[in-house]
Amino acid sequence: MTGETRVGEACLPDRRPGALALARVAVAAALVLAACGAPTRGEGAPPANTQGARSGSLFAPAENRHWGLPKRLAEISGLAVTRDGRLLGHNDEKAVVSEINLESGEIMKSFSLGDPPEAGDFEGIAVGERDAIYLITSTGRLYRFAEGANDAHVPFETFETGLAPVCEVEGLAYHPAQQSLIVACKTNHARNMRKTVALYAWSVRTRTLGAEPWLTASADEIAAAAGVEGFHPSSVEIDPATGRVILLAARERAMAELDPDGSIVAARQLGDAHNQAEGAAILPDGALVIADEAASGLRAGISRYPRVHD
Repeated sequence: MTGETRVGEACLPDRRPGALALARVAVAAALVLAACGAPTRGEGAPPANTQGARSGSLFAPAENRHWGLPKRLAEISGLAVTRDGRLLGHNDEKAVVSEINLESGEIMKSFSLGDPPEAGDFEGIAVGERDAIYLITSTGRLYRFAEGANDAHVPFETFETGLAPVCEVEGLAYHPAQQSLIVACKTNHARNMRKTVALYAWSVRTRTLGAEPWLTASADEIAAAAGVEGFHPSSVEIDPATGRVILLAARERAMAELDPDGSIVAARQLGDAHNQAEGAAILPDGALVIADEAASGLRAGISRYPRVHD
């Protein structure tokens, strides 16, 4: 499977766990936030839903900040952090990228890919090599572009990863050590992969996708650890300090942290405070931020979870 530009064979090291068996673990209780009953999720909300948590998380069980987002980001679908620490986000129907103020949640600027903006089902964003920015659609089409000024219309390149017949894509992260984009599949089309969480690596150097998944894990094992039924990833992020893989599952309102070999380190329910968790990013101080689309009477918003372990 290759992109539109072929530059030799994929050259990523093989980090896949293959058919690694994930041992079932005892499910320990942990705190998560309850919905505060208001149109936005408030700061310092009391914890609720103590089921399905596993110790070892890099992040606190409860958020310490929450920002409501403007209506322009009601369908926020992905987050990424620039090398100088600014937060970028995007909606899922048009290729418009916004810089989000981490003090207020306000939009600092927005720019689009093309004029009019490219339309599509955009499911993830990542900041890659030399500040290149990538968006990906649910069919695996990648867009590569440079950051633009406010109201700018920037040029872009497109690449077909070849994932369209393999899975429905919903998540993108950059792995600097491997110079690759990690792509998360929400659902796999092959029957024998239906209960597998599969991540693929697309090399930014060769512009090719690995023929096999970069990482696989049992969806049933992750779901059992989190205390939910099923696990369908809606976001992927790589923690730069540990290499740990952070996965969200909007449908199940759950989160999991995997070691690079695919073993489960932590898993928990996100609870009703997260109506539809679609994006995640690691801030420069190591904290985790999670973006939720507007749904179930709640505004779109961003929640910050402090880091508690290195």
